[in-house]
Amino acid sequence: MTSSPISIELDIAIIGGGVAGLWLANRLHRQGFKLALFEHKALGSDQTMASQGMIHGGMKYTLNGMLTGASETIADMPQHWRACLCGEGDVDLRNTRILSDHFFLWSTDSIT
Repeated sequence: MTSSPISIELDIAIIGGGVAGLWLANRLHRQGFKLALFEHKALGSDQTMASQGMIHGGMKYTLNGMLTGASETIADMPQHWRACLCGEGDVDLRNTRILSDHFFLWSTDSIT
């Protein structure tokens, strides 16, 4: 038995079903794009799982005591996420279970 190829028309293909891929898929779908998201493991695995769900707004990039471009770029992310978690942001996350409102970081003399 041979199978026939299936043709699907898409505007966008997203590779990776981590938080960034899922967020992008949500936003593009709301804008009317036809898309497919491809993930070879489970959604939210790999880098999303490795981040442990922390939203730090760049704090971890300042552990050496200096602001960096990375820390300044994402400084507003906690407020953005809070709005989404309340259902008021560009992605409605109000049904998300929050495990903790706080996290703690510490550093030694070296980041490595």
